[in-house]
Amino acid sequence: MKIKHLALAMMIGSTIVAEAADAPKRVLVCTTTMGYRHPSIPYGEEALAALDTSAPDFEIVTWLRQPEIKVPEAPKPPRKPADNASQPELDKYNAALAEHIKAMEQWNKDIKPEADKKAAEFNAAMAKTLEALSPQALRENKIDAVIFCNTSGALPLPDIEGFVEWIRSGGAFIGMHAGSDTLKDSLPFTDMLCGTFDGHGPQVPATLHAGDKGHPANGNIGDIWTLSQEEMYLIKNHDRDKVRSIWFMRHHPNKPEEKGFFPVAWVRGLGEGRVFYTTLGHREDIWSIDPALPKRINSIEIASQFRSHLLGGIRWALGLAPGSSEPNPTAN
Repeated sequence: MKIKHLALAMMIGSTIVAEAADAPKRVLVCTTTMGYRHPSIPYGEEALAALDTSAPDFEIVTWLRQPEIKVPEAPKPPRKPADNASQPELDKYNAALAEHIKAMEQWNKDIKPEADKKAAEFNAAMAKTLEALSPQALRENKIDAVIFCNTSGALPLPDIEGFVEWIRSGGAFIGMHAGSDTLKDSLPFTDMLCGTFDGHGPQVPATLHAGDKGHPANGNIGDIWTLSQEEMYLIKNHDRDKVRSIWFMRHHPNKPEEKGFFPVAWVRGLGEGRVFYTTLGHREDIWSIDPALPKRINSIEIASQFRSHLLGGIRWALGLAPGSSEPNPTAN
């Protein structure tokens, strides 16, 4: 009888282990912002939800979204004219500046106290939301990967060093577009990402070259990827000896005569963890495959390629798709 019970227990134990091994990887998506908030964020959430639905081997179990607290904004000053501005342009600016000074007096008297109160409420709510990114919460909730989808600014993570250590110990981090415009003054974060937003010019068509066309994050797109229009980031603090280039440009996005290596997307290993980041994701029509989307410039095919790029990178970061993280600093 004991032998039968032991055999049954072993069989049940084996089944539990098998089920655990087959369980989908658990993903947390963060779209909160303390800086510029991209209008494309809802389209990014929609696209990620669609990828979640299409992929049986991972699931988005947590969404960290912006607190629904509106903070009144102070009046914005008029833009200064160019040094060679005409006298009528200067007169127009000076008149607008005088109106701005009056508006600020009214703001400071009637609105600022309430704005300060709302700002304090917003900051407290944001800190509460981001408690889910503490190393302890990530472990307790068995999160396998964290996605920063167009996050921005100095997000109040409860423990930035601990967050990076969670990645180093086997977690996965995926960032899109303004993910590199996030926590720019936090060395642990920027070192982990291996790249920091350094500005951008006007949106332009872009020709991307593959650093590794066989990598899942290539998205099966091939050697060349042509975008009809996108806001192409310039990146600083990028060490090519630490990353594997996936997509790059061979010239400055807004100065074709300025040749060189301009990173667009890359992956890296970090200890036992993995990192995937893409600078793409500004425009609504690079996220959305809705044919009725107004003012579309990027085709649905390009948006579908972008989703393939993301899906491959996410699955690679989760260890669900094979691909190298060996640095390829000579890719050109």
